[in-house]
Amino acid sequence: MRALLCALLAVTLTGAAAPEVERGGRMLFEAAPAERMQARVGEWVTYQMDGAAQRGFMRLAVVGEQKDAQGRDAVWLELEFGQHAELKAPLAQFLMLVARETGLRREGISRLFATQGFERLQEVDADAMPFFLGKADTSSASSSPAPATARLPAGQGASVNRGSPTRIMTLAGSVTAEPMEVFYRRLVLKRYWVSREIPLLHLAKIEFPPIGYTMEVRDHGVDARPRIVLPAPGTKKIRMGPESDLPPYLKPLPSEPKESTP
Repeated sequence: MRALLCALLAVTLTGAAAPEVERGGRMLFEAAPAERMQARVGEWVTYQMDGAAQRGFMRLAVVGEQKDAQGRDAVWLELEFGQHAELKAPLAQFLMLVARETGLRREGISRLFATQGFERLQEVDADAMPFFLGKADTSSASSSPAPATARLPAGQGASVNRGSPTRIMTLAGSVTAEPMEVFYRRLVLKRYWVSREIPLLHLAKIEFPPIGYTMEVRDHGVDARPRIVLPAPGTKKIRMGPESDLPPYLKPLPSEPKESTP
């Protein structure tokens, strides 16, 4: 479970509002323009994820704003995963301070708190941030928006087909969205629909046909209140040092003893 949650977090953060394909090859929105995060405090959105063994849900909400350590305007963003549509008993929760000027990019996240299940919330030490988010790539901070062409390059052997904005039906109702398809040669890797009517990620729906996986907006609003309570000052941070410093849900599973041969 802990590996899956880290992967989901990485995909979400890596893909949001970035203009080019990641050097590592994993990207959610290949053709989306880089932009400042304009979300207001109180905006929230939930997504339903189908195609895995069990249906899952994800919630993002902006619950506060302040200056970060670099003096940038930033927002407090809650990210929750669970198996209940209203995330009443989340399996994992993350609280992060995100700079508005970068949007949801790794280099813009200056503070991160994490917990799973009934574990207490802990702040992630700065040295451990790459474990959760990967290393920040500051070289693309000034990238320009992708051109509005019908077919866009998306890396070696891949391309993006962009369609005209149209009305689509989602679990949250009808919205106007711009459809895009990502191809690797002739194989459709994913389809997604970007809509300005959906807060935060501006994502209405995404499909991964090769694995039969979908993520679709389920609900959204502007009345979010903080759900995650910050730990008391002086609480031990999550560090990627000795195994004894890790919370239980991040510690390696014990290996099974090998049978001795006579």
